[in-house]
Amino acid sequence: MDRKKALPLLEEVMEIRASVEQEGDWLFKEWDRTPIREGYRNSARNLAYYMAFRRKDMRELQEKLIPWGVSSLGRLEADVLGTLNAVTRTLGYIADEDVGEADYRSSDSFLDRNLALRRNADDIFGPPRNGRDTRILVTMPSAAGSDYELVKTLVESGMNMARINCAHDDADTWSGMIGNIRKAEGETGLECRVLMDISGPKIRTRHLLTSMRNPKLKVGERFLLSGAESMTLPKKVEIALNTSVPEVIGKITPGQKIKMDDGHIEAEAVEQTDDGIICEVERTVKEGGVKVKTEKGINLPDLDFKLPVLTEKDYRDLDFAVQHADAIAFSFIKDVEDIDLIEDALSERLPEDRKGIPSIAKIETPEGIRNLPDIIQRAAGSRPFGVMLARGDLAVEIGYERLSEIQEELLWICEAAHVPVTWATQVVESLVKTGIPTRSEISDVVAGSRAECIMLNKGEYIADGVGVVSEILEKFEDHHYKKTSMLRALGIANHTFDNRG
Repeated sequence: MDRKKALPLLEEVMEIRASVEQEGDWLFKEWDRTPIREGYRNSARNLAYYMAFRRKDMRELQEKLIPWGVSSLGRLEADVLGTLNAVTRTLGYIADEDVGEADYRSSDSFLDRNLALRRNADDIFGPPRNGRDTRILVTMPSAAGSDYELVKTLVESGMNMARINCAHDDADTWSGMIGNIRKAEGETGLECRVLMDISGPKIRTRHLLTSMRNPKLKVGERFLLSGAESMTLPKKVEIALNTSVPEVIGKITPGQKIKMDDGHIEAEAVEQTDDGIICEVERTVKEGGVKVKTEKGINLPDLDFKLPVLTEKDYRDLDFAVQHADAIAFSFIKDVEDIDLIEDALSERLPEDRKGIPSIAKIETPEGIRNLPDIIQRAAGSRPFGVMLARGDLAVEIGYERLSEIQEELLWICEAAHVPVTWATQVVESLVKTGIPTRSEISDVVAGSRAECIMLNKGEYIADGVGVVSEILEKFEDHHYKKTSMLRALGIANHTFDNRG
């Protein structure tokens, strides 16, 4: 190739590099208005550069770079400016042009930034073992509070961290779980950390009133969704449900969508009454209808209504968690105000020797995705921090067709921020519940290996599930680490800048 043909490409890359540095430095200064802890400043700056870089569609540039044998920028997340420097320097040599101070990578920080994500994962999940970097997080069944052999088997099978869901059980059961985990650590010599998951303002079905012997909701059927403690059945309605958050009922208007039980039931609000809102079923996951149960989630994707991220129960559970957990997860994080509220609660409760306990934000709403860069810098700027991709609620909120796109964006952004990700919801669910996996479940584990942690939920065959996932990860990680991506513009990146005027 004619070396001079590289000159226009060099000029384009240098222009992009200058823009990324200028805009990224500006965003970092905006973030640093709330001081970022010293140990996270380099990572926060790299995230700022990444958001500046992803404001633009880079696919055409990537295609131009490929024939010259230089980086096509699809793996620049860990060190954005350093990668742009390397491409600039290489193109400068090819075109025989002076590119000034653009050195290969950022020699003073390149190694640190590429190791930062691994170090941050170690801080939360503990050191890797069994020949794999992706950790396994397991939701503890209630039996784990009394069944030591179950807990020991899970640790030996490959569990790196145990999740205690504060939406269930009580402090006595949690103490039993933790005691069994610590005992298993001592007997096996294998480290297993404890994550306490604060349940947050989850809207659930609470009580059921029905005239049916086997209550099911079918397409075309109407039911009452009520905020009242005591319910009555309206005419021609055979099922009434009230909710754990009654104040949302008055916010629902006809035409809005209601999804229940992880989206297994989809309905539309059709009529307001003194007792609540009448809804009509539009779709169910099973042709013959879905059985109605209490304690199932309710999602209101059309409703712009923000609940406090911590409930009265959450504050009580947090009193226990700060004394016993190795990390604490928080649900339904939507914006930096939620992080500020959590930080205030932690600072009031954490003993002096546990001030640096890691936190994990569960991202399960469109608002959480849209505000993710700001959430990360505020939370990780305060303490070791991770993100949980809660695919169940998120899919119900944004639609299953968008989930694959959004989860990719989350993985990219978190890698640029050097923030570890937990891949959650229905991982090997069939295997855990029946002992028999499906092909799609195995593929899901492979997809999840790009995250730093995979979460399994409880089931009769949970120990088998942990063993299978551990084996898949051990074999696959020799072949795969993250991936190269084509870089169209990200709406999240533009929102991060535009939101500041």
